[in-house]
Amino acid sequence: MKSSLLIVMALSVVVAALHAQTFYSVDYLCADWGPAMELSAKTNDPAQFSDTEDEIYFLKQLGSYTKTVTNTQGHGINIYLCKMKADGTGKTELRELWHQPAYPIDTQTQATWISVNLKTHKIALSITLAGSDITGLWTMNLDGSDLQRTITPYLIEGHRQSINFPSWTPDGQWIVFSESFRGTQLGGIARCDQHGKHHMQLSGGSTGGQPSVSPDGAEIVFIEISTTKGGLWIMNTDGSNVHPIPNPDDIRKGRHSGLYPTWSPDGRRILSTGGVVDAVSGKTLYTKMPTRDGERYTYGWCHWGRAGLVGYTVAGLVLTDSEIKECRILGLSKTVECHEKDGGQCRW
Repeated sequence: MKSSLLIVMALSVVVAALHAQTFYSVDYLCADWGPAMELSAKTNDPAQFSDTEDEIYFLKQLGSYTKTVTNTQGHGINIYLCKMKADGTGKTELRELWHQPAYPIDTQTQATWISVNLKTHKIALSITLAGSDITGLWTMNLDGSDLQRTITPYLIEGHRQSINFPSWTPDGQWIVFSESFRGTQLGGIARCDQHGKHHMQLSGGSTGGQPSVSPDGAEIVFIEISTTKGGLWIMNTDGSNVHPIPNPDDIRKGRHSGLYPTWSPDGRRILSTGGVVDAVSGKTLYTKMPTRDGERYTYGWCHWGRAGLVGYTVAGLVLTDSEIKECRILGLSKTVECHEKDGGQCRW
């Protein structure tokens, strides 16, 4: 009787193993434009960068688990720096940044932000909602090497520091970012050098944030969300000459509403969730949203490059043309079953 029971149990294990299915959860996170990069086949040779072609650099969070007829077993989360061409082809894992961190990055909110410096080929990356082992401000090379945490969040009277929306000055000397201490009025917009040193507060008050440095490095556009000063504002990169972007089309309010501002590559226009405005006069140029398959869509939390707007939403990565007409999906966050014949394709 005992031997029969052992045989049945062994057969059950075999059957479960035969019916095991491997799944990947794939989440596309923050993205920005950078120069097209060709990696050398030789380890010590430097990468080659294009002066004319841009590629998209982004984070991918990959979870894996195995499901059998009896249970589901998770194998952890891995986070990669990746790149692809503007049409969504050529997806490449450049480097694994974190192997099984304590907690995954939150994918339901704007919890990460990436900024590529075109001169130094450096990346600034912020992570706000994840485990304490990966939150903070990071820098790395465009191929993912030399990953360093330049600012580790700290506590003030029990309130944890949060850093988001890093934006390089074009010369690569400074990183401008939003800073807050949860549950307080402390924070605002600050800057530091690429090593996290020489920290300087540019604007006080926790209502100011989401900074974006202009292509010429002279100004910063940011948002104020207070009831008295709300809207889009501009200041010099040293924190001087703070003023709202005028709104000549709205005499009553006199200011532009909107979130997540970003500059056009020529520095003449500013896009936010409120539309596109002239950076000098404040005149509204257009407020339309793009369409996808004939339906209104969103361009997400985006950066404006020569090839259009690259952004990300909870659904994945999107690309919108510079005239904000059509939007298309470049990578869809999803869970996919992996079959042996799929090879590595199911990881995307």
